[in-house]
Amino acid sequence: MGERLALLALTPPASLTSFSPISLTGPLIIHSPNDPLVRGTDYDLDQIVFVRDHFHSMSTDIVDDLLTTAGFDGTFIAPSPKSGLINGAGVFNCSLAPEGSTCNTKAPIELVFPPNKKIRLRFVNAGSHAQFKVSVDNHTLEVIEADDTPVYGPTVHRIPINVAQRYSAILDTTGDKQGDAYYLRAQINTDCFGAPFADLDPDVKAIIRISKTNKTPSTNTPTSVDWTDALGGVCTDLDESTLVPRIAVDAPALPDVSYVWNAAFNFTQAGIFIWTLNGVTLENFMYNPLYFQVYKGETINSTLVNNLVVDGIQTVDLVINNLLAADHPFHLHGSKFWIVARGTGQLLESDLPNVTYNTTNPMRRDVLAVPVGQWAIIRIISDIPGVHAFHCHIAWHQAAGLFGVFVIQPDQIQQADIPDSSFALCDASNFEGNLGLLTIDPGRRRRALDAYPHNRRRSVTANATPIKKRWESSFVKKAVINHHPRKH
Repeated sequence: MGERLALLALTPPASLTSFSPISLTGPLIIHSPNDPLVRGTDYDLDQIVFVRDHFHSMSTDIVDDLLTTAGFDGTFIAPSPKSGLINGAGVFNCSLAPEGSTCNTKAPIELVFPPNKKIRLRFVNAGSHAQFKVSVDNHTLEVIEADDTPVYGPTVHRIPINVAQRYSAILDTTGDKQGDAYYLRAQINTDCFGAPFADLDPDVKAIIRISKTNKTPSTNTPTSVDWTDALGGVCTDLDESTLVPRIAVDAPALPDVSYVWNAAFNFTQAGIFIWTLNGVTLENFMYNPLYFQVYKGETINSTLVNNLVVDGIQTVDLVINNLLAADHPFHLHGSKFWIVARGTGQLLESDLPNVTYNTTNPMRRDVLAVPVGQWAIIRIISDIPGVHAFHCHIAWHQAAGLFGVFVIQPDQIQQADIPDSSFALCDASNFEGNLGLLTIDPGRRRRALDAYPHNRRRSVTANATPIKKRWESSFVKKAVINHHPRKH
């Protein structure tokens, strides 16, 4: 298995969704002794390149406004950022700043690398909305890792990276000489935005300077020019057919059960815009976590969060149909999945026998972009007990309810040893005010449940339901044992 690169966000306990854009966030790299990518052999040095979009309004204010009939800045469409950041630094055109405000234009951040070395650039998109296309002027990038899966990847000019995705790519400074300088670019794909972005400069830059350790880097402004490849287009992923995992793991040949989740949008009877999975939008109660509900043997209310329950260790296929309006980078917590099929349109239950599946060492990752009007099938093994979130990683879509959960092996969750101190954290009586189990997460919604009468009328059948229980064979059981993405 490759190295694990995770995002850490220090947030208030109320809501990751609305506080993460304004929280302290950084990467954590967990090195695996079995990583096939070896420093000193496959690369010489590594450098984290942490990109994110930046908003001038507090994210809590954006979410609160989006979840009203008036919307944010007069629209329910997810807002566009004001600028982009590389390793926490960015440049804003002060001529576009509001009159009377204080604005200081800063120089781009600088990275210094020696000549004649292979640099592993670890790209991380920790943003809230924007897809970035990362590139280095006059230098190609060889992709060697995606979402902590080491790969044999393509050599490209630009790497598209959606929210929460991670890529590693080799920058080869062979041929560069002392004093050279050129731009690293993280360009925002504005074709992904529905809201205006008049004051956004989408060309976010850092300066790479070439210098030996015993020399002083140059200070000149780079004159390098960008690649001529197109910058816009659909916010999809780097074609996974070009990404071949270096540790080959075939997907189980057949699933035990399949589910379909349809991503769409709707309006409440009050006229508030919401995102939905199978017609259900998330309602989150800050003092009644889903994990605790399952631990206590309760059934999660399927009118408040779309959920599916998987008993035991099974091979599960999830069909994701993106039906309306926007591209979505979907993220599964808990483990990686295989991407076994993609296509356009809407995939129905009756279509599944006609799908061509790739089960021979398919790409494994944990964030998958599904453009509007397309579908994807991911294959998962339910071997890690837990209540695992599945959600769009665009913060504003997640805040508007595009969120579901996998409840895996609830019988094992009920045997967990949860300390009293954990339950105490969610005891509403410890806090001031009129709080209880039905207290709505203040960072997401301030609306009462009666704002969702259309949800209340939905039966459990509104949830993802299994299409077929099939292929109960010893072959599948053997495949689960032998082709396990977390054991290699």
